[in-house]
Amino acid sequence: MPTTQHSPQDHSLAHSLAQGHVLDKNDAKESEGGEAGNMPNLSTLSLGELKELDRDPEFFDDFIEEMSVVQHLNEELDSMMNQVENISRENESKGNHLVELKRRLSDDYTALKTLGEKCDQLNKKYMKKSEEYAPQHIRELLQIAASNADADCDRHVEHFLNGKIDVQTFLNTYQSSKKISAERKAKEERLGTQLSALERAGI
Repeated sequence: MPTTQHSPQDHSLAHSLAQGHVLDKNDAKESEGGEAGNMPNLSTLSLGELKELDRDPEFFDDFIEEMSVVQHLNEELDSMMNQVENISRENESKGNHLVELKRRLSDDYTALKTLGEKCDQLNKKYMKKSEEYAPQHIRELLQIAASNADADCDRHVEHFLNGKIDVQTFLNTYQSSKKISAERKAKEERLGTQLSALERAGI
């Protein structure tokens, strides 16, 4: 019979396959078949298929893709990518919500600032009115009004003495000014008495 010549590469490949076959069997025994199903069973391939694995990268890639361990890793990768996409969408949604919250906060701040300015204006008006209607301020105004009425009386007398007005006009204007002066002085006196009473009472 003719003797078949084998190249050194064939001997090396056969030796590697034999070692791989022994390792597959040992792994199967140690893991009780758990991991053996995940590893490529090279012993089931023909010599031609093994050579094609070595020569053809596409055939090698297809062989690797069909391995259950690779398929499991691909499934885990797809799952993680889906999780990343979901997280990205959630972050985007939360980002939009955060922008909306910031806008609302800015609007509320602007409204609060405007309201605060209005309150300050009203408070100033209130303080001004309070000062105007304060008893002591009213008393001072009554004193000024009485003093002005007395000044009018003196002016009417001067005009009458200088012949600028007749007797009837003098009497009418003088009596009117004198009446105003008396009323202002009476009110100022009553208010002064009340303020003194309140001061003694500690109010």
